[in-house]
Amino acid sequence: MWFDSTTVEAVSDLFPEWAALLFALLSHLGSVWFVAPVVVLAYWFGDRERFAPWLAIVMGGYAVMVGLKGLFATPRPDVAPPLAPADLQIGLEQFYAPAVEVATTSFPSGHAIAGTVIWTMLALESPVGTRRQRALVAAVMITLVSLSRVVLGVHFPIDVIVGVAVALGYLAVALTVRSWVGARDAHRAASALFVLAGTIALLALVTGNRLDGAALLGGSVGAAIVWQYAPPPRTPWPVTAGVLLRAAAGVGALALVALVLVVLESLLVWFAVGIAGGVTVVGLPRFVTEQSSRRSQVGAVEQ
Repeated sequence: MWFDSTTVEAVSDLFPEWAALLFALLSHLGSVWFVAPVVVLAYWFGDRERFAPWLAIVMGGYAVMVGLKGLFATPRPDVAPPLAPADLQIGLEQFYAPAVEVATTSFPSGHAIAGTVIWTMLALESPVGTRRQRALVAAVMITLVSLSRVVLGVHFPIDVIVGVAVALGYLAVALTVRSWVGARDAHRAASALFVLAGTIALLALVTGNRLDGAALLGGSVGAAIVWQYAPPPRTPWPVTAGVLLRAAAGVGALALVALVLVVLESLLVWFAVGIAGGVTVVGLPRFVTEQSSRRSQVGAVEQ
């Protein structure tokens, strides 16, 4: 009943084939390729004391997803996507295929978990509009992201329903930890959340995908060490050409990190690369600031 492919087909058949591209776009708004850049750029260009906990909360959310998927190991629906990627033109195929070509297990939906985490956090933390307006937008986006996974034939309805519920429960715990620790020491709130994310990732090593769990554990460890013992300046990066170039270089470095994970399947390598990713994301602002300060000092001496 809960994992009936005919239900998925019935939902998918409610929409015309061309709508699959629209649902693929909505699906991407709950994918790691959307969620990770949003939190990283918010941390680099925003108040780092405020957004460092976001990094930890997102990593912990992915660790929850990895652990639960491995624990239940539910097969995907036996349903073909509304459109075959091979039938699309170049460009559209590359955009659409990642939304429907999946190799992980089904329950619960990772997109529903990640989408709920990021859109709820945006509703709680964004300065745009009123809180009621942000909550409405978040509810609509979470619903659309979740619906897209069923329409595209890659999830059962129960996958996304439980995914949203799990994400809300996890967020309640994470935000409680942030509030409790932050009331005593605002800087340590992010450290506590990195520890929470690392603990969940360690459990995911046992029940879930060991490689993903190792990478998330490494990322949590690297981020926690840098944040606690070599914290970056709180002042956000200004939006200038030079800074944007540095940010692009940082994103490029993270892309290279991801490429290493694609071609290698060593637990130790994934853990080490995770550490490198955590150190890069959290530590890059400090490194850039120190380099800029040194260049300014050299320039002043030469004058």
